[in-house]
Amino acid sequence: MLTGALFIDLTKAFDMVDQYLLLDKLHSIGLDRSSLLCFNSYLHHRKQCMLFNGSYSNFLSVDKGVPQGSALGPLLFSIFINDLPTKCIYSNIQLYADDTVIYSSKSNIVDIQHSIQHDFNSVQLWLQSNKLLLNKSKSYFMLFQKRLRPVAASEIHLTYLDMSLISVAEKFKYLGLWLDSSLSFSAHIQSIVHKISYRLKLLYLSINCFSLSVRKKIISQLIIPTLDYGDIIYQNTTLTNLRPLNVIYNSLCRFILRCPFRTHHCLMFQQLSWLPLSSRRQFHWLLFILKCINLSYPDYLKQYLTPFQSSYNLRHADQIFFAVPRVKKQIGKYSFNYKTPSDWNNLPLSIRSLTSFFAFKNACLVHLQHSCNCF
Repeated sequence: MLTGALFIDLTKAFDMVDQYLLLDKLHSIGLDRSSLLCFNSYLHHRKQCMLFNGSYSNFLSVDKGVPQGSALGPLLFSIFINDLPTKCIYSNIQLYADDTVIYSSKSNIVDIQHSIQHDFNSVQLWLQSNKLLLNKSKSYFMLFQKRLRPVAASEIHLTYLDMSLISVAEKFKYLGLWLDSSLSFSAHIQSIVHKISYRLKLLYLSINCFSLSVRKKIISQLIIPTLDYGDIIYQNTTLTNLRPLNVIYNSLCRFILRCPFRTHHCLMFQQLSWLPLSSRRQFHWLLFILKCINLSYPDYLKQYLTPFQSSYNLRHADQIFFAVPRVKKQIGKYSFNYKTPSDWNNLPLSIRSLTSFFAFKNACLVHLQHSCNCF
């Protein structure tokens, strides 16, 4: 299957919200008169100015947009665009605040072009009627595929309403994750390594100013989250792509411990009480599976977890055990449908039977503790 994805960007999305249209949509979802009057007071009669070198500019009225930096801003914007998915009939759509992607999976590019173009035209008309502006310079189309004979993305010609062509990209940064056409995530990993290497270089300039505990806290709170972000997404890429992450992870350990370059990584992990990077990704993956099972997080993924049923009286009949689907190709073992039930079923019963999130988390940490077999 081929998957075409159109990433849509809006110009100043939060600042362009029509406040009267927003009040109409708040009314349509069931807010009563007193609540609408409260939101009317919250949105209207706002003014803004600029402060520069101690001097204030004249105040100007803010007649549109939702207050940014507020707790209600993102929620109000989400309510404002909540009816946008109804315009997509032949393709799928995902919304995350003002980041929107329309995508379709078909066996040929003709069907992909038809489905996305039809729905994109409807989306553009919806944006016009709701007074939102499409940013053409930051909207891109990508074609994802894993074929021996790849199809060129340039064969698909998607257009705007004015018949201008939509730009085609080989890689695109979506929600902080670099996506490439073959989903190898090599671009994302290179970005992580470059970002961490630069920060680590700056930290080495002041290494003598920090104690061991301070160095560990700096790395844990400022650097490690960059490695952790999205790791369950790119965990199935090749070992060749993942190797630079292991190298930079070991460099972080050496910075904290100030140990020689030849110090073995297992000794550093043991001294810091850290998991190896591969085990760390597996740990996050198991926590995500638990959320899918017990918290329906997210609900559209839980539907792929089917409890195992058998006519025989098996030992695991009273356990949380899932059916593992058959796959024809090796790449199928990396899919959510296969990997999730397989990894869950391989956990010890003492861990699978835990329902408390924190108890499960601690049990997984103990289960994944690295025992060195390198020597």
